[in-house]
Amino acid sequence: MFQEKRTTVRKEKNAAVHVDVISTSGDTLGQKIRYEGSTRDISQQGIRLHGKHSIKKGSILDMFVELEADHSHYRLKGDVKWVTETTEHEYVAGLQLIEGESTDFSEWKEHFA
Repeated sequence: MFQEKRTTVRKEKNAAVHVDVISTSGDTLGQKIRYEGSTRDISQQGIRLHGKHSIKKGSILDMFVELEADHSHYRLKGDVKWVTETTEHEYVAGLQLIEGESTDFSEWKEHFA
């Protein structure tokens, strides 16, 4: 049986999302990696992404997130808690968002309140 570990209520939403990964675990990338996917569910504290690019479990991602529906942009940090590969060779990843000085974490939380 599935046990919910989130402490905040999540909203079921399936919307296009664009994620530009700028760095992973503190290492700046030579060029940003664009992750195109969709949110399967979201909360104030996390996001679950589904797309074609693999992300390593345990990585800390510094990223820009754009929600296509309203063109809102957020600079966020996320800790990759889990990753699963689908039978279609796509990936589902669960990120726990991390509050940070140079992030839009407060605005993100307000957006999904």
